[in-house]
Amino acid sequence: MRIRFIKLFLLLARLPFVGWAFLRGAMKLVGPYKHRRLLMNWSGRSFISPHADIACPDLSIGKSVFIDDHVTLYAHRDGGRISIGDFSSVQRFTIFESIRGGEIVIGQHTHIQSGCNLTAALGSIRIGDHVQLAPRCALYPYQHGISDLKTPIARQPITSKGDIVIEDDAWLGVGVIVMDGVTIGRGAVIGAGAVVTKNVPPLAIAVGSPARVIGYRDGSQSPTPPHSQS
Repeated sequence: MRIRFIKLFLLLARLPFVGWAFLRGAMKLVGPYKHRRLLMNWSGRSFISPHADIACPDLSIGKSVFIDDHVTLYAHRDGGRISIGDFSSVQRFTIFESIRGGEIVIGQHTHIQSGCNLTAALGSIRIGDHVQLAPRCALYPYQHGISDLKTPIARQPITSKGDIVIEDDAWLGVGVIVMDGVTIGRGAVIGAGAVVTKNVPPLAIAVGSPARVIGYRDGSQSPTPPHSQS
């Protein structure tokens, strides 16, 4: 009986003006957090929480996309597009922000967990298919200038070495930070807390700050293994 009411509420949620009230009713009935992915499955449409904060004129949302509570999708006046591909999800308290022409493009079946921060300024952020970002990952394709000692850092121009590219099937652990100009190759794994400042080859396993390759998923070793401790 409860499922019938949920499906009815989802149907009524398409009504203008009052639809939001029925959507909230369906959310309450289905349960908290990731239970709400069922709303997407039952409605056959993307689910965008009414508690999400969205201000992006050039926004593209694919089919069966899940946008959780308190997600922010924000483009400044000079920001680029934000695009989220089919069957992808963005969990709560994640922020997408575009400025100075930067774009954020997410592929299909990609899952971004809670508390991530993707800020595309000057450079863009391009994430492929079947990528996983664990909670609190941060991607910044720009840096603040620091060379002028007479000017506060906040007032110095930002710079960029280029886009951040994360290729298909990569996995970033909790709290990974990726800097400008970095490409993380297909199927690579980045360990929790790593700071990635250089390219990571496909299938590589990289850890540390700055991140270094310690091996490959096929069992081979890094061509430049870290020095052993004495």
